[in-house]
Amino acid sequence: MNVRAVVFDLFNTLTAPVDEVDFRASVRDMGLAAGVNPDAFTRGWFALWRQQLDGTLGTTEAGVRRVCEAMRAEVARARIERAVEVRMEFSRRALRPRGDAVATLRDVRRIGVRTALLSNCTADVPNLWPTSAYAELIDEPLFSCVEGLVKPDPDLYQRACERLGLGPAACIYVGDGDDQELTGADRAGMRAVLIKTPEATAASSLSERGSWSGEAIDSLSEIPGLIRTGSAA
Repeated sequence: MNVRAVVFDLFNTLTAPVDEVDFRASVRDMGLAAGVNPDAFTRGWFALWRQQLDGTLGTTEAGVRRVCEAMRAEVARARIERAVEVRMEFSRRALRPRGDAVATLRDVRRIGVRTALLSNCTADVPNLWPTSAYAELIDEPLFSCVEGLVKPDPDLYQRACERLGLGPAACIYVGDGDDQELTGADRAGMRAVLIKTPEATAASSLSERGSWSGEAIDSLSEIPGLIRTGSAA
C-alpha cells in the first residue's frame, strides 16, 4: 500500500537530543523555585510521572502543587508559578528542532503525504505547541496527557489513524524507540522505522534503541525517499 501519512514521535525524533542531565537539573530547579527541598521534590515529581503523562494530574501547576502537598509543604502561589515557569523554560529548550526536522516535514507535506504526532509528554508541551516550529507542519498532533493514553497503548495509534482518516497500513511511524513505541506501532499495523540517535542521552528502561531489528534510518531527511521507494537502508 502507498504511504499516505507519516506519524512522528516528538522528543529525540523531531527535536534535538534532550540532555538527561539538563532534564533532571530542571526538575531540581523547580523544587528550588518552589522553596522546598529540591531532592525531595525531584523524587516526588518522578513518582507522579505516569500520572503526568496520562493527564491524570491535569496542568503543570497542579502537578507542582501535588508534589508539594505530598511533601506537606505550604507553598505560596508566587513560588508555584515560578516553579511552573522553570518547567516551561526547560520545555522550550527541549522543543528545539533537530537540524533536518523542519525541512523534512515540509518535504513530506510537499509530496502530498499527511503528518501526525504521537508524543508521551506532560501538560507543558501542548501548551507550548502552538508557538513551536512544528505546529503548522503537523496535521494531527496527539499528546498523551491530552488523549489520556500513553504509548505503546494500541488505542493511541488507532486514534491517530482515525484522526488522519487512514488505515494503519497506510502509515509509517518514525521514532527513536523509547517507550516501546516501535513495537506498539508495528502491532497496530503501521510500518515502524527507527530514527538512529547515537547522540541521544540515557534511554528509558522501555527503550528499543539497541534491540530494534526492523527498518532504520540515520536522518529524517531520508523519509521522503523512504516514502517514494518503499524501503529503508
